[in-house]
Amino acid sequence: MGSLQLEDFAAGWIGGAASVIVGHPLDTVKTRLQAGVGYGNTLSCIRMVYRRESVFGFFKGMSFPLASIAVYNSVVFGVFSNTQRFLSQHRCREPEASPPRTLSDLLLASMVAGVVSVGLGGPVDLIKIRLQMQTQPFRDGGKHRVTVFPGPHLCM
Repeated sequence: MGSLQLEDFAAGWIGGAASVIVGHPLDTVKTRLQAGVGYGNTLSCIRMVYRRESVFGFFKGMSFPLASIAVYNSVVFGVFSNTQRFLSQHRCREPEASPPRTLSDLLLASMVAGVVSVGLGGPVDLIKIRLQMQTQPFRDGGKHRVTVFPGPHLCM
């Protein structure tokens, strides 16, 4: 039986980091629109975020997803490919370098990776959304206050 293949974990980490860097600004706009905070439409939301928070507003809360999604994708990629490899090697019981993979191997490996994905993804997504919904501090009678959306209605 072969050993754990680390290339798939590395590929998942790189893919996860790249997806966050490219997709986070649009995900922030989507999250703000879903919260229904009076943005109107997508273009209005983009303009308002840019005017109030500059370009950095689109990347608000990105450090957590950058770290967590990279690890998350790494684990899911690695679990999927190593499970598939393990299943095909145990099914064939032959010492060949690359035993053939079947549809049942693919299905079972996908199910295992899906269970891992749901277990890791839920808490990560909740924290990411809370960070994206933070707004800039504003003054209210000389006091600094920060409004954070969404409220407790999104807790799991």
